[in-house]
Order: sequence, then C-alpha cells, then structure tokens
Amino acid sequence: MMKYMIFAGLLILTGCATMEDGVYRPKSSKEKAAFSKAVKDVSPADVRQNFRALESTEMAWAGVIKDIQFKETERTIQVAFQIDHRSFDWTDHGGDKPYRLSSTGDGVFVAGWIVRKPTTIGKLKTEAKAGYMMLVYGKPYQMKEGVIQVSTSALRLIKTNDYEVMDVAVEEDELSEE
Repeated sequence: MMKYMIFAGLLILTGCATMEDGVYRPKSSKEKAAFSKAVKDVSPADVRQNFRALESTEMAWAGVIKDIQFKETERTIQVAFQIDHRSFDWTDHGGDKPYRLSSTGDGVFVAGWIVRKPTTIGKLKTEAKAGYMMLVYGKPYQMKEGVIQVSTSALRLIKTNDYEVMDVAVEEDELSEE
C-alpha cells in the first residue's frame, strides 16, 4: 500500500512540475517564428515618435479588432484589420479567460494580411470578427494621419470568450509583481 501512495505522490509532483509556467505560447509554426524574433516592448506611440528608426523592426502588438475590410483580387483576398491597440503582458493566466488586455492602449493601427484563394471572404468572416483579440507580428510600413499600417508576418486571433480586459490599475499591479 505504501508503494502505491509513494507512486501516486510522484505522479502528482511530476504533473505539477510539467504544468504551464504562465509564459505565452504561440500556436502556429508561423507565429512561433515571428514571436521568437519580435520586439514586444515597442509601442505604437514609440513608432509614431520615431517611425524611420523603427520601420525595419519586427514587433508584436496586441489589440481588439474594431473593423475588418476585404478586397478580392484574382488570386488572393486582401484583409485589413483595424485594431484598437492594448497593452498585453504575454502571459497565459490559465482558466476560462487565459489572456488579459489592458483597458487602454496607444490608439488604432491597421494590420494587412493576404490570403490565397480558394479561401472565400465568407469563410474569413466566420473566422475573424470585430471584438476578437488579435496578436499582430510585423513591421510598420506606412503611417497616415497617425495611424500605423503594419506589414504582417503572422497573426493570431483569440475569441472574445478567451480574453478579458482589465482595469489599467489592476494590470499595472500584476505586471509589477512579475
């Protein structure tokens, strides 16, 4: 009996040791490659202040989709996501809503994405919706009237039921503890 209790205890300890450590983990291979080289502490405000110095910087931003525009060409569908930037702590907090965004950010930016056919606009509309959280990896390529347009190398959609928006004061307290 004692052997079984020790074995069960070891299994429990092993399980605890292999649980998620809270670090954000990219989902696709494309996102993993972009995540590994992206700068995560450059904000849209930084880019607005010094666009030329940062235009070749691969960065990662988070936000909430405000609007999506589609343009169909012969071979592709061009997608423009209008995103309300939010601060993101790059942490998987676990639970029902593992991702947390701040309630404020650095304004709106636009992320461009090209999808090859036979994908249809109808299918894309079922996968990406206003209100979803989006992680964008890419380089700023243009700025019009203060709105930065990002040439996107990878992106990740996170549905509304998988993230929550936190009060700024709460998030700042959490970030300072880590």
